[in-house]
Amino acid sequence: MVLSVNLYAQDHQSIVNRIVKEGTENSQLEKLAYQVTDLIGPRLVGTPQMQKAHDWAVATFKEWGVEARNEQWGEWRGWERGITHIDLMSPRVVSLEGMQLAWSPGTKKPVTGEVIVLPDVADAAAFQAWLPQVKGKFVMISMHQPTGRPEYNWKEYATPESFDKMKAEKEAATKAWADRLAKTGLDRMSLPRALEDAGAAGILMSNWSQGFGVN
Repeated sequence: MVLSVNLYAQDHQSIVNRIVKEGTENSQLEKLAYQVTDLIGPRLVGTPQMQKAHDWAVATFKEWGVEARNEQWGEWRGWERGITHIDLMSPRVVSLEGMQLAWSPGTKKPVTGEVIVLPDVADAAAFQAWLPQVKGKFVMISMHQPTGRPEYNWKEYATPESFDKMKAEKEAATKAWADRLAKTGLDRMSLPRALEDAGAAGILMSNWSQGFGVN
């Protein structure tokens, strides 16, 4: 069976106009966004907030006359972010910005320790020989960024020579750090686990978004 349907421009425009009218005059976006982002907040897999969001969605659909229910999809370890407070104690006291990464274990009580940087070892064997030194220490495993200014800002205000110099230094530093990580013989997932198993008090990472002060 073959059906032929003719759609006319005026019918199409009528539908578009109704959609626009619904969106501009009866929009629920602000109300729904407030419920999800302000009241419930971040909804990481396995957190109570995610379950709360599921229950809210089901209840909201039912209010609208739409049949809905929660469906189980996989099994996840429960997790909820608590309070993160980081203070530099020496050579001066400064409160630092930082946040516990998702699914990371907490310290359970305040922990004080020396901060060290992942060393540039010769190979995986040398890394294993160094590993016991992390016990009780916080280990930084992210590259030190040569600049905190995004490239568009450099390009706007720097001379071409200084911009090119910054780019070259940054590329060299990025490659050198990647080589340093590779020489441990571990990847980005197994390295933190090895440090934790060796007794590190914590692992510190910096995930820069390439924007002003935004990690």
